[in-house]
Amino acid sequence: MIGKNTYVIVVMAVIILILMLVIIGQFIYNTKRKKKSMMQIQEMIDSAMDGSFEQRHFDETRLSSIENSMWRFLKDSRLSSTTLAEQKKKIQTLISDISHQTVTPIANIMLYSELLEEKQKKIKVQSFQPDGNIDDETTLDEIAAIREQTSKLDFLIQSLVKLSRLENGIITVNVKKDKIQSVLTAIESQMSAKANQKRIEFLVANSEETAVFDAKWTVEALVNIVDNALKYTPAGGQVSVSVEPYTIFLKIDISDNGIGIAEEEQAKIFTRFYRSIQVSDSEGVGVGLYLAREVISAQKGYIKVQSKINEGTTFSVFLLRE
Repeated sequence: MIGKNTYVIVVMAVIILILMLVIIGQFIYNTKRKKKSMMQIQEMIDSAMDGSFEQRHFDETRLSSIENSMWRFLKDSRLSSTTLAEQKKKIQTLISDISHQTVTPIANIMLYSELLEEKQKKIKVQSFQPDGNIDDETTLDEIAAIREQTSKLDFLIQSLVKLSRLENGIITVNVKKDKIQSVLTAIESQMSAKANQKRIEFLVANSEETAVFDAKWTVEALVNIVDNALKYTPAGGQVSVSVEPYTIFLKIDISDNGIGIAEEEQAKIFTRFYRSIQVSDSEGVGVGLYLAREVISAQKGYIKVQSKINEGTTFSVFLLRE
C-alpha cells in the first residue's frame, strides 16, 4: 500500500516537474522572442532615425504582428517624408520661377511708364500749353496710376515669395546676440522719408540693449509694422519706436496716434490678406503684418497689439534676450 502511494507521489512529482519545465521553457522562449522582437523594432527605429531604413532590410513574412505594424508605419513614414521633400523641392523651384519670370516684365512696365510720362511732358512743353489741356492731364494721371499699380504688384509678388520661402523652410532666420541699435538705425533710415512726405513726426529711440535676432529679417518685420503705422496715421500725427528691456525678452514698441483698430479685428490683422473694412479704400494688400508675425515667430518671439479707435495703436514686438 505504501509502495503504491509512493509510486503515485513520484509520478505526480514527475508530472509536476515536467509541467514546470514546460512552463519555464515556454517562459524563456517567449522572453527571447519578445526580446528579439524588441531588438528588431529598435533596429527599425534606429535605421529610420539615421535615414537608412529601407524596405529590403526587413522581411514582412518573418515579423510578428507588432513588428509588422511598425514596419508598415516606418515604410509609410519614409514614403511620406520622401514625397514631402519632393513637393518642397517643387515649391522651391516654382517660387524661384515666379520670382525670376516676373522681375523683367514688371521692370519693363515701370521703365516704359516713365518713358511715356517723359514723352507726354515733352509734348506738353512743345505745344506751348503751360497749363496743358484735359487730355494731357488725364494721360499723365493714367500713366501715374499704371506706375503705382505696377509698384503694388511688384511689392505683392516679392512679399509672397518671401512668405513662401519662410513657410516652406527655404529661407531660415540666422539669429545671433547683438545690439538692437543697428535695427533701429535701419528703420529710421528706411522710413523717415515716408514720414516726412506725410508730415508725420517720426521718433526712433536709441538703445544699447541686446537681443537674439536675425538683423535683416527683423528690420523687414519692424519696417512692415512702421509702414502700417505711417499708413493709418493722419498728417500732423506721430509714430514712435521705443525699446524696453525685460528679464527674458526685449520689447520694441511701435506706437501711433492714428485711426486705431477695433477690438474685434485685433485678432484678425495678422491673417494673410486681411483688410479691415475701415481701411479698404487705403493702399495695401494685407501681407505686411502677417509677414512680420512669421518672421518674429521664427525667432521664438511674439507680437502683441493694443489699440483704441481714434486714439492710436501700439504694436509690441518681443525678442529673446538670450
